[in-house]
Amino acid sequence: MLKSLLRSEGVVKLEHLRRGNKALIKDLNRALVLHHLRIHGPLSRTDIATETKLGLSTITKITDELITQGLIREVGEGDSSGGRRPVFLEFIPHYGHVVGAKIEKGQLVLALTDLEAEIVAKDSIAFPVGAPAGEVLALLADAIATLVQKNKALIHRWLGIGIGISGLVDQSAGELVFSSLLGWGRVPFREILSQRFSVPVFIDNDVNTYALAELSYGYGREADDFLLVTIGAGIGAGLILDKKIYRGGFGGAGEIGHMVIATPGNPCYCGRQGCLEAHAGEQFILSECKRILSQEKDSLLYNERLQLTMEKVLKAAKAGDYAARQAFYNAGRNLGIGLVNLINILNPTTIILAGEGMVAEEFILPGIKGVLPTNFFNRFHPEYDLRVSRLGEGAWEKGAATLVINELFKAPIYQGQKTVLSGIGN
Repeated sequence: MLKSLLRSEGVVKLEHLRRGNKALIKDLNRALVLHHLRIHGPLSRTDIATETKLGLSTITKITDELITQGLIREVGEGDSSGGRRPVFLEFIPHYGHVVGAKIEKGQLVLALTDLEAEIVAKDSIAFPVGAPAGEVLALLADAIATLVQKNKALIHRWLGIGIGISGLVDQSAGELVFSSLLGWGRVPFREILSQRFSVPVFIDNDVNTYALAELSYGYGREADDFLLVTIGAGIGAGLILDKKIYRGGFGGAGEIGHMVIATPGNPCYCGRQGCLEAHAGEQFILSECKRILSQEKDSLLYNERLQLTMEKVLKAAKAGDYAARQAFYNAGRNLGIGLVNLINILNPTTIILAGEGMVAEEFILPGIKGVLPTNFFNRFHPEYDLRVSRLGEGAWEKGAATLVINELFKAPIYQGQKTVLSGIGN
């Protein structure tokens, strides 16, 4: 099984590194060629040699082996510059498939994807809110088995399971440490699922999986450093620094929803007061709308003020209702205060907003943009790169699948780590 070899305190011990020899060099070169074809293909053998700085004879040998394995294929010829016409090669994403899953409050969402995280089949299964972890994990295992079985005609090689879940995750151990959303303590996902399925299992915080999707397929491809901020019932962030997810000392980086922005402030379910989530999440928008309605009796929502829902508030905002629009605007301003703090601390080049809350982006963004210029760097860099994710439906599952895909194609530099996709039949 492929697994992370990050050790305590983030240090990789030298004895865990593979010794430099011909086998290691071959595996590294093979991984490098595959990476360039996956990310930049189609490419000719000469293009690959130029970009990787490897000799053309080495490239030819590696690509011939990859063609034989069925990982890449020739896809036509280019124009000649005087010699032989170059033959272009491309990665074959349907070489294998993985399952990406997101565990939500009351629902499992699963997707079967190819090795470019393109979704080829999807399923969702409801479960009772507050259900124990063991019950949901058994349901997840059955759902994965059903999804794979229903699509077995599409699957030549099933290569792994990726899971995104709200909470603190020990990624190296493959287990959930704690989820306040679900009310679960320690859950050993990898250990339990590996007993049923003979494929690698990876788990991460769900916002990190979305950040991975953004890094690989969205606006994040254009930025070395960015924050992916998700807005909905809760508020969280995925931190991408130098094209890598920053998870913190024990996997807890990105809990920006519990950044204190007001003292005294609204009570938060975490037990504190003034948290960003309690001043910009869905519950804040509903309570703020009720507060404004006490002074705006001609509002479209006044007669429904005791039974407000986000759907009703959004519908009223689109119809021009002042109370609804002001509630969204105030939430946006509070969120903007949190983003300014993050900008001042991390100085990211880009912030990308995502999540179900962004269905109201036209009403939330003005509040954010009104505050964002107050960041420290505004005098030097007045135009801040603020974007709204356009990955659309399925981004969470694509990100969970990418957890697996990234591990499959990781350069095998550690002892016991398999060569990229080694041991898998043609």
